[in-house]
Amino acid sequence: MPPLPRRLAPPRDPSSTLFPSLTAASSQLHLREIHARLLVSGRLASHQDHAAFLASLVSSNHLSYARRLLPQRPASLIVHNALLRALARGPRPDAAFAAFRELPLAPDHYSFTFLVRAATSLAAAASATPVVPTTEAGVSLLAGSVRAAALRRGHAADPHVQSGVVSMYAAVGDVGAVRAAFEEILNPDVVCVTAMLGAIAAGGDVDTARELFDGMPERDHVAWNAMIAGYVHVGRSWEALSLFDEMQKAGAAVGEATLVSVLTACAQIGALERGMWVHSYMRSRGMRVSVTLGTALMDMYSKCGIVATAMEVFETMSERNVYTWTSALSCLAMNGMGKECLELFKRMEGAGVEPNGVTFVSVLRGCSMAGLVREGRACFDSMKDKHGVEPWLEHYGCMVDLYGRAGRLDDAVDFINAMPVEPHDGVWGALLNASRIHNNIELGKHAMYKLTAIESKNDAAHVLLSNMYAETQNWKGVSKVRDMMKAKGVRKVPGCSAIEVDGKVHEFFVEDKSHPRFNEIMTMLAEMNHRLRLQGEKLALGFSLITLPEDMRIRIVKN
Repeated sequence: MPPLPRRLAPPRDPSSTLFPSLTAASSQLHLREIHARLLVSGRLASHQDHAAFLASLVSSNHLSYARRLLPQRPASLIVHNALLRALARGPRPDAAFAAFRELPLAPDHYSFTFLVRAATSLAAAASATPVVPTTEAGVSLLAGSVRAAALRRGHAADPHVQSGVVSMYAAVGDVGAVRAAFEEILNPDVVCVTAMLGAIAAGGDVDTARELFDGMPERDHVAWNAMIAGYVHVGRSWEALSLFDEMQKAGAAVGEATLVSVLTACAQIGALERGMWVHSYMRSRGMRVSVTLGTALMDMYSKCGIVATAMEVFETMSERNVYTWTSALSCLAMNGMGKECLELFKRMEGAGVEPNGVTFVSVLRGCSMAGLVREGRACFDSMKDKHGVEPWLEHYGCMVDLYGRAGRLDDAVDFINAMPVEPHDGVWGALLNASRIHNNIELGKHAMYKLTAIESKNDAAHVLLSNMYAETQNWKGVSKVRDMMKAKGVRKVPGCSAIEVDGKVHEFFVEDKSHPRFNEIMTMLAEMNHRLRLQGEKLALGFSLITLPEDMRIRIVKN
């Protein structure tokens, strides 16, 4: 396959060097003084210089002053395109669409390139922020209107616009539109192919994405990152880490986006040693622990049970936002440290950081794990009353779990009956689990039937009820549940345990005999069987005993 064509960049933006004295803090008087000096000196005589001044005003967030300058000169597409470019790159990319509608001349291909860039920025911002779902839908419609406008104006076949449209739909997450736009391009360049690859991988079709990736004669770091992130997205963490090893051997640049994906993969499979290597790699290269990297580090350490190190990362971060605080709260919650979770939440409020819906999920889970019913209820009530956060289905599920774990099953049922929305699978699953914990078979049957009415092939619900029957030696009930599973075609997902030894993670499934040291493991299990009554983690534990030094902590991760 011949080398992919390179994308030609739009005209260079000179504003950063021509007008360095403009800042966001510049007053209107200061702007007028600079403007007057430039006019007197003849620095704004050409369209290019005028365009550069406009772009500098926009980049320093003086939109209104920039818009007032447009009518002061004869119509020039160069000037208007400069405004479009600056708006598309700035903090308010949506303003580019209003400026586009006010173009006094017919737009050229650069106009649409900048408009597509603005739509891409909006799409990326929408996908990165867990807000109301209609935001992404609205951006998707906007992307369609941009492409339609390019078609009407005869610029849809321009290589810059075509490549931009692929990137735009990739940012929106519309894989079908990405494929359609990509197929129209005769000679896609590296950026375009990478955008296509990223969209397919993010959409979950990582095998097709890998075929495209392997067929690329040259790959930049963005392509490597997109493929690694795709594997992580679908939970194929082993392949993500293996590809990361290949990336390093290929000499591709490893940046923040790469390491975030690698840390996420480590968190998914409990690969603590590899995660610690990433942390050490960051330190050795003097990388700043940004909000994104710090959050990924905390998540990795917390899911591996290393709470102290996770919180140390949090405390040493120079910059924190709501996602950072929420990650730290989640770390404490998932490790059963409910009181500490509440204390940190109070610190967050004291710091003036406004919590979001995900924050409250973490706090409610922390209260549930620690049995803090009163505090959890107060937190739930404060969501809407104090913080203006409308409860999600997940919050209702957390409250049922909170009451259920504490043994207050009647309160859990009353809470479900009073819900203003239809109970979902998470609510009934929480009630079923609470029924198992407190051995209330009748309530468990009710919860299971409600749950399977929503998800008829939910294997966990059937298994939980079967275990409840088994614990009370009701073998007839166990048989009935198994017959029900067989009739519905429900198959139990096999239990899996994973353990990391010398930087390699070993996975063990129930009744799996494929491990090369299986016979040694079984010998060890025979020796310890009379002392231990373990279940899914026996294979992983046996393997650890024959491989790890006696003084090393054993850490097993279960699915």
